[in-house]
Amino acid sequence: MKSVKIIGSSCKFTTHLMNLFDKISVSYNIFINDGDTKKVEYVILNSIDEEFKILNSEYCFVNMDLINGQKSNVDICGYIITYGLGSKNTVTISSLNYNSGFVYCLQRDIMCRGKVVEAQEIPVNIALKDIEELYASMIAITMGLMESSCNNSLFKNRILNV
Repeated sequence: MKSVKIIGSSCKFTTHLMNLFDKISVSYNIFINDGDTKKVEYVILNSIDEEFKILNSEYCFVNMDLINGQKSNVDICGYIITYGLGSKNTVTISSLNYNSGFVYCLQRDIMCRGKVVEAQEIPVNIALKDIEELYASMIAITMGLMESSCNNSLFKNRILNV
């Protein structure tokens, strides 16, 4: 079971993320803004929160769309994976259509516990409800690839059907 701390996100984002984890068979234990400083496997930083100045995890997802322009500093200990709509993020998307899906783009290799998750593009068939679900999809797919969970029945012929 993976320990995941979510910082600065809405309830909708968290709900979407949990639903997507269930669909792609990622086992998780989620902590939400609990103020605990213990090390977890994954931290998801969805916005800058004054309460969290130091993040300690194996992997830290940083939403560059929602923290861009913030004046706060955060010390991050762990492997940083940026995500968002910008073209320079580690994880981004293209060909977005809220009714039919998008193309997930992992733009750089990720080292994960001695194995390499290679840069790749994956068409994703999903009717998105909102931007929060898009961000949650980016995280869930990346974690699924890192944990080798995207090899189930939803992921066939290099297309993810959610």
